[in-house]
Amino acid sequence: MDNKVYYGEYSLKHWIDLILKGNIILPWYQRSFVWDKKRIRELIKTLENNQFVPSVIIGAVKEKGEWKNYILDGQQRLTSILFAKYNKYLDKEAFASKKTDSKIDSIAGDAINNEDENIDNEIKIVKWNFKEIINDKQINLEELKKSFYKELFDREKDKKNENFFNERYLGFAYIKPNDNVNDEDQSKFYSDIFRNINTGGIILTRLESRRSLYFLKENLKNFFAPEFLDNIKVKTSSKESGLIDFIKYLSILSQYKGYGSTLYKYGGRDWEKNENYYKEYIIAVVDNVTSNELHFDVSYPNANSYTNERMDKLKDFISKLDISKEFNSIIDMDMFFFGLVNEIVFENKEIDITRKSNLFEKLEAKIEEFKYEDKHKDDPYRLKYLKPRIIASIEIYREYRKNEESH
Repeated sequence: MDNKVYYGEYSLKHWIDLILKGNIILPWYQRSFVWDKKRIRELIKTLENNQFVPSVIIGAVKEKGEWKNYILDGQQRLTSILFAKYNKYLDKEAFASKKTDSKIDSIAGDAINNEDENIDNEIKIVKWNFKEIINDKQINLEELKKSFYKELFDREKDKKNENFFNERYLGFAYIKPNDNVNDEDQSKFYSDIFRNINTGGIILTRLESRRSLYFLKENLKNFFAPEFLDNIKVKTSSKESGLIDFIKYLSILSQYKGYGSTLYKYGGRDWEKNENYYKEYIIAVVDNVTSNELHFDVSYPNANSYTNERMDKLKDFISKLDISKEFNSIIDMDMFFFGLVNEIVFENKEIDITRKSNLFEKLEAKIEEFKYEDKHKDDPYRLKYLKPRIIASIEIYREYRKNEESH
């Protein structure tokens, strides 16, 4: 894709003005602010000493004929500068205690008793970014008075005056595609850029990295990562509670359907291979690649005309069936969700909730049967054990499909 890249630098004051005026904005998928007090102060000290600070990367994105300037990389630095201006920082522990929805937990891994399992280290990142303290193109001083905003510099001599913000500079790289760029090329271009950026030294969580793949298809956000699943968790090998990894169920069931009721390929224990697998699925859906290498069936959803109808129905049935919000193992979660997601999301059917007790009895019996097999219990991530769970869950839920004549 043809594009131009411009380089330059702005004073810290100008960067703050750009943020407040909305001339540069955060993509909706952007990660939360993660830097602590120490990291913010280190950046300010580096700027004060005129030492090197990596440039901010801004990308011009065309949306419905209008150009918008997105912060692709640099949110942590720009937010830190904003905090320094008002001598504040976010106390994450205090914020999390006040906000019940303020944590992003790790996602559920496929291991139960495996201590060397590779899992995300970025656990409990608070859901906060600089938009929280901006109102009507100015800093909301009332917001900053709340107890979870603490003083960044305690000593008066350490606080930064106007001269600091006028006389210190931060560089930028500005990426501008050609005026005739189409949505598909633009989406691929920026998704690849975002996924490859890691200049701040804090690795993207798996969920954050995935979101960048479909950020120009915002209508799919509720399909790939529905918010109503945010509180459904499973106990992990690290003894933390991991969120349900919904993209796992979507991608596997899509391939299961597209490859004649079996799995062609899956990463299993290797989470990096799984991430590539999920990436291929997301791209296939977003770009409607029907002849994809992994045989994903992408007849649903249509990325360009997608509605939340089936996802709303899934939410409704999870509520009606009173599905647990916490599972003891990935085996339990898989048995309850593979068949349910397949019936409602991919087959567009309904479950007979009047037979809920019998349905749960069969699911629980099968779960105990799998757990009785030591190797299955110890290595649930292996494909040879994953396949039986998929098949069993699908077959059980199919038995409790609501009679279509009664719809």
